[in-house]
Amino acid sequence: MAARRDRGPIDHDGAFFKVKGPLNIGRSPQGQPVVLQAGGSEAGQALAARTADIVFSVVQDIEEAKAGYASLKTRLPAFGRRPEDVTVLPGVMPVVGRTDKEAFEKLNTLQNFVSGSIALAILSDRFGRDMSAYDLDGPIPDIAPSDSYHSFASVMLAKGRRENMTLRDLYNLTAAARGHWVLCGSAERIADTLQLWFEEHAADGFNVMPPYFHEGFEDFVQLVVPILQERGLFRADYEGTTLRDHLGLARPANPFFAA
Repeated sequence: MAARRDRGPIDHDGAFFKVKGPLNIGRSPQGQPVVLQAGGSEAGQALAARTADIVFSVVQDIEEAKAGYASLKTRLPAFGRRPEDVTVLPGVMPVVGRTDKEAFEKLNTLQNFVSGSIALAILSDRFGRDMSAYDLDGPIPDIAPSDSYHSFASVMLAKGRRENMTLRDLYNLTAAARGHWVLCGSAERIADTLQLWFEEHAADGFNVMPPYFHEGFEDFVQLVVPILQERGLFRADYEGTTLRDHLGLARPANPFFAA
């Protein structure tokens, strides 16, 4: 239920509850809950520009990420918003090793656990069609992105065609990280790459999705995060007391009170 200033007190008295209107508790310490949005279609970006604090994105390379980032940020002024009002977080699955060789060995081990039937089921769901009818070792079929997972399908199809992948390559990638960016290498290589994306305006941060728990998460925290902290790219302590504080988001003004 939302109050409108031009309607006066609510004074609702119905079958299930009655209320005069004013809420008798204080405002949330962070103003309002953090609003998160996912989806890079035209409609998704328009919704994000109007309403979101955080945007999750599915991308596979830096140029693609920069284009999506710029597209969203340029939409914000139309809604009276600034670029810093919305934080863009691409999804990334970091596979961390003490060397590049160790990291790729870990990734290879993980991919050996992929079930073909499960991977195909995921592809079929995300592409909106039965993918079992296609040759697994043939080229990516000429299909259009589905409406239900438009961003995911567009990104994965583009990557597959750009890199001459087979359908088997694509389903291995999809099963491993659900279509998100897989970043594999030493801690230094991963830190360098994340820094590059940040500095090139491809991301404001990252939605980090460990390949497995707990070791996969601990590898990132213990090996990559200290490097980012040394470079001044990641905090060494909490920024405040709320999620909004930690994400570097401003507390929104109360729309029911004049500034």
